Amino acid sequence: MATIALDCPRCTQKNITMDISGYTDVNGGRSYNIACFCRGCSLPVGMKITDAPTKCLSRGTRLVTLPLHSALNQGGDITSRVEISDISPPPPKPTIPLFLPDNVERAFIEGERSRISGNVCAAGMTYRRSLELATKDKARDIPGASGKSLAVRIRILAENQLLTPDIRDWADHIRIIGNESAHDEDEPSPQEIADLGNLTRMMLVYLYELSGQVQRMKGEEAKE
Repeated sequence: MATIALDCPRCTQKNITMDISGYTDVNGGRSYNIACFCRGCSLPVGMKITDAPTKCLSRGTRLVTLPLHSALNQGGDITSRVEISDISPPPPKPTIPLFLPDNVERAFIEGERSRISGNVCAAGMTYRRSLELATKDKARDIPGASGKSLAVRIRILAENQLLTPDIRDWADHIRIIGNESAHDEDEPSPQEIADLGNLTRMMLVYLYELSGQVQRMKGEEAKE
C-alpha cells in the first residue's frame, strides 16, 4: 500500500513516514478513513484523507492522476495529493492554567511546545523560567525571599502557605529545580522533563488558577 507523511501524534516525530495498512471509503471515492503505522514508534494512527490532486500544482496546470483508491493500493507517497484531517489520537496540545501573568504564560507555553516536540533541553530551561518568574512574583512581599534560589523560594512559599508541603517535597525530588546552571552537562531525560512539566503546571494552578477561580466566583456572587 501507499505511504503518507505527517507529524506523529504519538511519538511527536516531525514529518515521519507512515505505512497505510487499510482504508474505508466515506465519500464515494473522494474521502477515506485510513489506518497507518508510524515508522518511528510503530504505533497506529488513524486519520481522514480527502482527495486534492491539484493542490500542489501551479495555476493553469492540469494533471491526470489515478483515482485515490488506486493510489492507496499502489506503493508511493500520497501526501502531496491529499488533505489530512481528523487525526486520531489528536496531536498533543499544551494545557495552560488560567489567570497567569503574560510572562509566566509565555514561558510555560514554550516549555510545553518544546516538550511535545522532544526538545528536552529547551523544555527544561523554559519550564524553569516559568517557575522562576512565578515564584519571584508570589514571593515579592515575603521578607528574606529576595535573591534566593528557585528551590529555596519554593520552600519559602510553602512555609507561608502559598504552596502545599506535598508540592514542596515533589520539587525537592526534581534535579532540574536545584540546578542553578541552564547549561548542565547532563541532559535531562524525557521522564525528568515530564515530571518538571507536571510540577510546573500544578504549581501554576495552585499559585494562580485556584485563587483566580475563587475571586471570579466571589465577583459573580457579589453581582447576584
